[in-house]
Amino acid sequence: MNLIWCNTIVVWFASFHALPVTLLNYFFNKRLIIIAGGFDVANVPNINYGAMRGKSRATLGKWLLSRAHSVIAVSKSNKQEILMNGTVPPEKIHLIYNAVPKKDYHQSIDKKQQVLTVGEINEETYLRKGLDRFIKVAEKLPHIQFIHIGKWTDNKGNSCQKMINYVKQISPENIQYLGFVKKEVLEQYYSESKGYLQLSRHEAFGVSVVEAMKYGCIPIVTNAYALSEIVGENGYIIQNRTKCISEIKAVLNNQYSTEIRINPLFDLGERKAAFERLIAH
Repeated sequence: MNLIWCNTIVVWFASFHALPVTLLNYFFNKRLIIIAGGFDVANVPNINYGAMRGKSRATLGKWLLSRAHSVIAVSKSNKQEILMNGTVPPEKIHLIYNAVPKKDYHQSIDKKQQVLTVGEINEETYLRKGLDRFIKVAEKLPHIQFIHIGKWTDNKGNSCQKMINYVKQISPENIQYLGFVKKEVLEQYYSESKGYLQLSRHEAFGVSVVEAMKYGCIPIVTNAYALSEIVGENGYIIQNRTKCISEIKAVLNNQYSTEIRINPLFDLGERKAAFERLIAH
């Protein structure tokens, strides 16, 4: 019933859940905005990732995107995927970055000799988030503490122990898996960790990377999709395991002293303002 009274419909992801409202919009003819946030426009053959890999899902995704009046890209990398895989005309695409809230003032915390990564663990994210790479790097640095924070789920997002049990079996003793933690605990680990590691094979944005930088974690990331765009001139963008290990040592030995400067467009206030401008246009 809300379709009757609203002026604009905003849908996250061009996927199955967007089908009913898109069909109903044939009758109501409201302005439809789709945020193409990652999987829905991705096609990464080497890890069999992305809705644009399958014929039926790709057909549905392209049709949904064609019905939108505007399509939101969450990064320049994501915009390229929308253009190439979603075949959306460039004039329909608007770049509005994902964002995080500004950091409140907090007491300075001494950094520990530890490396953090954050992300959900399941059969899909194991390769996409580069957890296998995280484990291999930790094996090469046995005297350094590595920490993983994130939910343990199945591919539908339900709590599940299957994948984490496998991951723990193949992990060295210097990796600590904390699972899901409260916001203030996560912020504590961001604040006290010297380095943040994101070895993904695909990222449409990388919210946890920005969160880590906000708390002074030095990012070390792969040159995959949006990650180099998000990190910018901060931290290290690595091409292989040897370089990754070298940069971790540099971070822990305080060889990186440049002040972290986060793109101001990654601020939640900027994102809100951009949406307000688009909707008012």
